[in-house]
Amino acid sequence: MLKKEQLEKIGINEKWLDTLNNAFKKYFVIDKNEIAMFLAQTTHESNNYKRLEESFNYRPERLFEVFKKRVGTIEKAKELCSQGAKAIGDFVYGGRLGNAKDEGYKYRGRGIIQLTGKNNYKYYGEKLNIDLVNSPDLAKEPNIAIEIALLFWKEKGCGLLARNGDVKGVTKLINGGYNGLEDRQNRFDSILKILKG
Repeated sequence: MLKKEQLEKIGINEKWLDTLNNAFKKYFVIDKNEIAMFLAQTTHESNNYKRLEESFNYRPERLFEVFKKRVGTIEKAKELCSQGAKAIGDFVYGGRLGNAKDEGYKYRGRGIIQLTGKNNYKYYGEKLNIDLVNSPDLAKEPNIAIEIALLFWKEKGCGLLARNGDVKGVTKLINGGYNGLEDRQNRFDSILKILKG
């Protein structure tokens, strides 16, 4: 079980302590490597559980860098940024992931694993018996955010790779690529050291 002082060293607010411990117990996550990997991946995704929703407050250059394939040109990025966060979200996620064209912003990334897209909100909502489709902001509530992340973790098969310390493999399962791999590796190494005390 995690201790308050360990969370402090990791950089997670202590208000998450009981929620994390209860969820780890419920989902049988007891191996130190797996706990360290889960915390490394989710703290990377959520800036230490402080950024629980995608804001879409981008500068044109950053929007173009992050969503180059979707945005296409720096000119398009400038146009979208001038229209605001909702326009960006709808453009980037609209018409895919189960979203209608105007639902991209509504079903943007939320929680500690950044749940994205109406299909995912529906799926995890049904699994947890919560209406995330009509109340998507619930995905950033601590208990629900942890539950979604651990359910995702179990269903994607992250545990075995995590127990083996395979940061690259777990990153691929979570991210679909290797975005932030170096940071995720550094977090894993640091958190594992803290847990082994």
